[in-house]
Amino acid sequence: MPHGTPDWGTVGPKETTFGLDDLGEQAVRLRSPHLWDRRGDVLYCTDFREGLGMFHTDFRGTGAGVQLVTGSSRQGAYSAMLQAGSDDDHFAYLHLAFPFQVQSAVGLEFSFSVAPWTSHIRVEIVWYDGTNERTALVEYDHVNTQLSYYREPATLTVFDDDVDLNECTRPEHTMKLVASMVTNQYVRFMLDDQTYAVFAYPVDEVPDDRAPYWYFVIWHFGVLLHTPMCFVDNVIVTQNEP
Repeated sequence: MPHGTPDWGTVGPKETTFGLDDLGEQAVRLRSPHLWDRRGDVLYCTDFREGLGMFHTDFRGTGAGVQLVTGSSRQGAYSAMLQAGSDDDHFAYLHLAFPFQVQSAVGLEFSFSVAPWTSHIRVEIVWYDGTNERTALVEYDHVNTQLSYYREPATLTVFDDDVDLNECTRPEHTMKLVASMVTNQYVRFMLDDQTYAVFAYPVDEVPDDRAPYWYFVIWHFGVLLHTPMCFVDNVIVTQNEP
């Protein structure tokens, strides 16, 4: 019985194997981290096999830190552990910056874990165009089981109040935020099996005349008096999102 197309073309059935005309699927089978939502053109993609590389890190509070670890990854050997401190601002984050791109809809995706004393997980995209600073940010509140987004003027607005993620010691959850640098509005937010496309407000905007620049941040906040660990893996930055 014919089994699809041959490797050297798109016509002519094969009888012993199945053809593959989706190169995205081929990349995933070769262990690319870009496996959850494959939309957009990839600018950066890592499973931390090369270390922290391009990432800046910061953390606050007693017991806080950011480091590479083994044994708690989504794939490959490594993940990044974001341990929030027990006092002070009690957070840890990964910060990633690139040369400014031709403006389009851009995305930040990553897989992560949720600890019993996790307070918030935030995904943030910030860009400067020489006139303004714009911030797209979505926050998962594990304590209150809510999702909020940061809108103009500088307001966190709840858009789902019944989100209770399973606590885990591996990066079992995945989220992705997409925002348009052209329209300066949210495009969509994805969390595991849910997609939200109901953002009716633009991203937050404040005057700032610094040179064009953009960056991406993954935040983990803990509950005061505790030092929870969040494991992050498969970080992907995209442009030209549909």
